[in-house]
Amino acid sequence: MFEPRPQDPQAAGKDLPLSTPPRDSPPPTYAVNDSNDSNVPDITAAFSNLNLSASHTPTTDQCIAHLKLLECFHQLREDIASRDGLFGIRDDFAAEKGTDRERAELLAKIREKRWAIYVARAAKRFERWWEKCVEPGTQMLNQRDIQATLDPKANHGPSLAYGCDNLPPLDVIMVWHAYQLNPRDFFEDCIRYGKLKFWRTGLPWAAVNSCVENDTFDFMATKEAIQSFESQTGYPWNNIDQQDLIIKCPKCFKLHSVPWTGWNSASAWVKYSGNMEKLAGEANAAGFADKKFCFTAPCGVEMDHELLKIMKFRHDIEALRWKDIPMPGTILNLEGIPEKPRDIKHHYPLFPNRLIRGPDSNPSALYQSLDSATATHFGRNKTMSHIRAEIERALADKSYVKKANYNFISAIDRKEKIAVRRMMSRYWENSSPFALDLVGAVIRQGSFIEKMHSIDWIHSPAATSTMKRLLTKYSRYFAILAAYPTQVAVPTLDVDLAWHTHQLSPSTYYAYSVLQTQKFIDHDDKIEETKLSSAFEWTSKTYQKMFNELYSECTCWYCEAIRESHTSSLKRVFGAYDQIDDQLSRLHSASDPHSAPHISAHNAIRAETNDDRRTREGIMQMKLERDYKKAAQRARKKGREPPARDDYMYAYAWGYPMYMPYYAPYMGDPCVTGGMYASNPACANMTTGGIGNCCQGACGGGVAAGACAGNGAGGCAGGAAGGCGGSGGGCGGGGGGGGCGGGGGGCGGGG
Repeated sequence: MFEPRPQDPQAAGKDLPLSTPPRDSPPPTYAVNDSNDSNVPDITAAFSNLNLSASHTPTTDQCIAHLKLLECFHQLREDIASRDGLFGIRDDFAAEKGTDRERAELLAKIREKRWAIYVARAAKRFERWWEKCVEPGTQMLNQRDIQATLDPKANHGPSLAYGCDNLPPLDVIMVWHAYQLNPRDFFEDCIRYGKLKFWRTGLPWAAVNSCVENDTFDFMATKEAIQSFESQTGYPWNNIDQQDLIIKCPKCFKLHSVPWTGWNSASAWVKYSGNMEKLAGEANAAGFADKKFCFTAPCGVEMDHELLKIMKFRHDIEALRWKDIPMPGTILNLEGIPEKPRDIKHHYPLFPNRLIRGPDSNPSALYQSLDSATATHFGRNKTMSHIRAEIERALADKSYVKKANYNFISAIDRKEKIAVRRMMSRYWENSSPFALDLVGAVIRQGSFIEKMHSIDWIHSPAATSTMKRLLTKYSRYFAILAAYPTQVAVPTLDVDLAWHTHQLSPSTYYAYSVLQTQKFIDHDDKIEETKLSSAFEWTSKTYQKMFNELYSECTCWYCEAIRESHTSSLKRVFGAYDQIDDQLSRLHSASDPHSAPHISAHNAIRAETNDDRRTREGIMQMKLERDYKKAAQRARKKGREPPARDDYMYAYAWGYPMYMPYYAPYMGDPCVTGGMYASNPACANMTTGGIGNCCQGACGGGVAAGACAGNGAGGCAGGAAGGCGGSGGGCGGGGGGGGCGGGGGGCGGGG
């Protein structure tokens, strides 16, 4: 099914044939469970016999173990969210508040906030574990040694050993899991922090699986694991036993205890007088896990999330100046590969370092201005936008750019612009030492985890055959990525399970990706929702064209509309509709629209732009409505009931129904309320000049660097300062285009 991992990914060049599944051998159909079959095997017994040894490509047993872990995560979320009084947040805060529907929505938000706090604590605990337990004492990457250090064959080398006795707590594993599902970010951080053994290790399936109970899916820790974690980190094993957060003042350097939340009073859960669409807590709650975090130190410094981002940037430019440690986002090339530089003076990923540090030992003018801007930020008058403005001034100065390039050239190369954009993306909405906000990464995975729970493959006696089928679809999906490197290919839920499972073995995923596509395919977990739907339509059409098979095997109204948009045209062009029609007939006779694998949209976000977003959404909805009517008409001709349109009118968030006037599967998770988080995990600012956008002269307003451009190897349109598209890891779209384009690494993508 898969090509074996090459010994040298770079040797797997374009002259090697791509292993594409035969077009005439469709994957086996998903089996329908027969609850009356007396010979149904004991699924929990099968869990005990999983073969989880290392593999070059994902296996059926690894996918099953992954489903077990996802169910464990699901139960953790349900447990934490429903604990009345946890973190001081009580269910009775919603008592006697408006209508039944309003109370239900408020109870859903109460549960969501408990989970948001828990995840914020988990991210901090992962940070501590990363520092104290994951290859402690390793040296960070140094630019002086970069030619000897960077190696495209980074997947070869030693790894770490994990067993039941040295695994971290489940909440830390959950963050680790979400981190690895942003493969380029995780890879570059491991290179930069000198933790490549950890990167090669991946999620230790055998150890994790043995700790997850087969029948209850509870996570069972050993005494040795608890003792190891607590002694090395100084943190309690149980997340909820963690006390207030300890942070260091950037001025007096004293340690201070700050609360996690200010939502622990009834007054936070009433309508905010300044904006009746908001709750008071969104404007006033000042804990670390809250949007409006604020703490005044005895020395007078007011600490908030913006200050922490500024201090992160200051720390990094000081490390660059004094230790020659490259800035975040300046290591991988456009293909996501740690390319060995031919000439470090002109290596384009390192351009931001040359720009900030200068070509010699003397501090550059830009470094001095950045040092001054960040050193004087002991009030609340500076933001990352001020940092961006300083960099913009330097980019606009041709003589300064020429000096940064060792007097070689004064023009900024397209690739250098992308390097600046990627560096800046590490700071927008992210004060952690990592390339992305891990709280948001965990929250965005929640939608996928919920859908895996709902489909419930883990309890199916046909689980093994289901996994075999989705692995076949995954290999075909990669064939599409290789064949169309400038397009975004969007996975269905079944394909995404296989893809996620593969990414959790980073070194083998890296080797396979480079072999098949000559790029390290990213898994961008933020794509604007209307672009996601358009890309899904293209993927469905392309899959059907290449393999003469249906892509989405779901009969909900959305998937029916998507199929209708291209099936009739394929019939006219290729005259090959009979086989598709047969598959549709079987699908309609067996499929439950609530449990079939359709579009995987856990990475869908809502973009905030100056453009009329409602107009764009309206166009998408009108197109879907037109195609739905065609699908309904076809169903009636076949004697079937048309797909129901009210399937998604209620989103059951956190156990309570939330009414949605319009919701489709391509949209962002309706159960994520931006005001509950320090940084909204389901939204991005794409307004030109807005918070989170790129530096002028590097990218323009086409993409929010802190949201969509995170991993981007996607380029600026045509090399100009237009929207960010490109062919490798922007944020959707079709390569080199405007807006949140990016031909690869979206939820799919070519690079």
